[in-house]
Amino acid sequence: MNTRTNTLARVMLLVLAIAPMVGDAQDSESSFLSDYSKLEKTVDNPFDEHFIAPNARERAPQYTAVMIDQPELFIHPDSKYKGIKPDDMKVIADALREEVTAELKGAYQIVDKPGPNVLYLRLAVGDLMLQKKKRPILAYIPVGAVVYAVKKLATDVTSKIDLKNMKIEGEALDSVSGEQFAALITSRGSLSVKSAQSGDSAKPLTWDEVHGLFGVIGKRVRCRLDNARQPEEEWKKCGAIGLAAATE
Repeated sequence: MNTRTNTLARVMLLVLAIAPMVGDAQDSESSFLSDYSKLEKTVDNPFDEHFIAPNARERAPQYTAVMIDQPELFIHPDSKYKGIKPDDMKVIADALREEVTAELKGAYQIVDKPGPNVLYLRLAVGDLMLQKKKRPILAYIPVGAVVYAVKKLATDVTSKIDLKNMKIEGEALDSVSGEQFAALITSRGSLSVKSAQSGDSAKPLTWDEVHGLFGVIGKRVRCRLDNARQPEEEWKKCGAIGLAAATE
């Protein structure tokens, strides 16, 4: 009986030892970044975490072009409503992609194919809180009404989706090897805006404010990549970009 008890005890200990590793593997599969283990708190923003490869300064000059993938969107698990129209998602994803592209254009060639001199940039917008909105039939957007649709969606999206507490994740990978060159998480609080500070938490962001926030992300991404080319003592405070103006 003692032998059987000891055997069962050893089996249970083995199961308990393996369980955390299984959980970590599952978390890794469901997460956006290819690797979170190297992220560190940034010194210039208490809400941000980042990673820059140790040999980034030596490798950075080889990257003269960037592929910017369409951003992915993640709904917060606490969001009571889970439904979101594909066009609404596309408006948000396209806006982020456009702002980041605009900021990187001055320093990198924007391409759509991998190569030895190309960084592959992945982005995600997370922690989206959705609201169910009743829309009259007259608000129906006809198929093919592209110009009208984009204008209408820009207004609708900010009233249906809470973007004040969104989280942005991004990483730059070598487009050939897939090796992580740099990564960034900008968490809640880092992207505060005036309307969120005013006390009227129910007031949605305007579309101009959303573009402004995404522009800040683009500037920070550009700044982090620029820092990778410099000695650490010469790094700019990328996390401070947009913070002062947002909290005035």
